[in-house]
Amino acid sequence: MVLKTFSTSDLPQRAVIAIHGWTGTVTSMEPVIKALKIPDTHWVTPQAPYKSDKTGYTWFKGDDVKGWQYEESFELLSHVIESLCQKGFEYHQIYFLGFSQGACLSMEFMVRQSFSIGGIIPIAGFIRYKKRLKLDATDPSKKTPILLIHGDRDEIVLPEESEKAYSLFQNLGYTVQFHSVSAGHKIPLKATSLIKQFILTP
Repeated sequence: MVLKTFSTSDLPQRAVIAIHGWTGTVTSMEPVIKALKIPDTHWVTPQAPYKSDKTGYTWFKGDDVKGWQYEESFELLSHVIESLCQKGFEYHQIYFLGFSQGACLSMEFMVRQSFSIGGIIPIAGFIRYKKRLKLDATDPSKKTPILLIHGDRDEIVLPEESEKAYSLFQNLGYTVQFHSVSAGHKIPLKATSLIKQFILTP
């Protein structure tokens, strides 16, 4: 398990797990964290457990024929949350900030838990198996607020994917927001105010 942690104060009031995208590494989300400048926050940046077939790492491994492996990714997030709870954080003080494939993981993991957390922020993500997610979504997880963000010029993961996720979560009873921002496939600076407001004013 590879991860890095640091806090922006001696007495952090919340914890954010920053989940990188496909071919990312343990340091991929650091520029985003620095740009956000969220006070009193404990940050955790885990590295995906599977080696990508290109460079870096991936949260999901496989294909539609052989099936997708994700168990180690789920185990890693469960371990991180357990460690945060041992440090004194409560579930409602824990957030996910995920980009691209990391956004996918944050949604897939969160809906299957027997608890809710402070919130998840999937940016430029998508839900691959929508029918399965609907079936697997637990009632406790529906108290987790969701902030979906997507660049309107994203040609890698089309903005319509977040629109579909928005409708799906709404229909399931989650409290969900969707914001389209002027950007391609990235976390734009214009989204920082949305992210900060979501985390700092639960």
